[in-house]
Amino acid sequence: MRIGFVGLGTMGEPIANNLRKAGHDLTVWNRTPSRANHIVSKGGKLAATARECATGRDLVFTCVADERAVEAVLQGGDGVMAGLAEGDVLVDLSTCGTRMTRSVQERTAKKGTRFVSCPILGSKAAAEQAQIVLVAGGPGAAREKARPALHAVSARLFELDDPVQAALLKLCVNAVGGAMISAFSEALALGSAGGLDLWRMVEVLQASSFHSPLYLMKGELVEKKDFAPRFRLSLAEKDQRLAQEAAQDLGARLPINEAVRRLLGEAAGAGRADKDVSSVAEMCLEWVRKK
Repeated sequence: MRIGFVGLGTMGEPIANNLRKAGHDLTVWNRTPSRANHIVSKGGKLAATARECATGRDLVFTCVADERAVEAVLQGGDGVMAGLAEGDVLVDLSTCGTRMTRSVQERTAKKGTRFVSCPILGSKAAAEQAQIVLVAGGPGAAREKARPALHAVSARLFELDDPVQAALLKLCVNAVGGAMISAFSEALALGSAGGLDLWRMVEVLQASSFHSPLYLMKGELVEKKDFAPRFRLSLAEKDQRLAQEAAQDLGARLPINEAVRRLLGEAAGAGRADKDVSSVAEMCLEWVRKK
């Protein structure tokens, strides 16, 4: 299959590379061209513009950080939308919220392009190992066209008929994840204030009915003070903001999510925006140490 892939960031590069390894004819574009070097060295092609990347492909992927980045790569004379033709399939892997997803759905419909919103669940390591989980929302024919490529990069694929519902489902999952890492960080700070060993707290939590792979994975990072970004804190905060926006549109109240967003926003404002989301625990532990 001839595939265009726009956005070679933390998640996009390994996903695109897995498409290449699966034997697809892959053309890529990224704002920083050097991010494509590995893929090009292995047989992928580098487009000069996002428009060129999207032109004449069987399937076009976008995978960027947020709704502003989605808008930036889609629009303009050199954007993805300019390269799409009637009947083409656009698959957006970004977590860009329900408002932007609805906007892209409307714009692609006017052009006669088929659209699948397909946000990612998983980490960089999962992306590298083709073990991410995908939630694909869009018309049945478009999902059918995209399905072989999506299976090549994921461990599980969930399908919905509506792109906006796929975007909403991803926000629901990330709202839970944000609450989990925030509560985990506060619990570590509370125990540390009382002299408990950090790793012993993680061990006991893992032995309880509240255990989670998230706590084990992030607990190891906190203990090692290794906050290199697996999932950037700024993106985690963005996901809580998008959940708040969706709640406003739907008339829902999310008080826990609102508190989580404030906590993550404070950590981002304190210089941790580009660190791993587990660095919110670093901030909570520093509060204890300063007393």
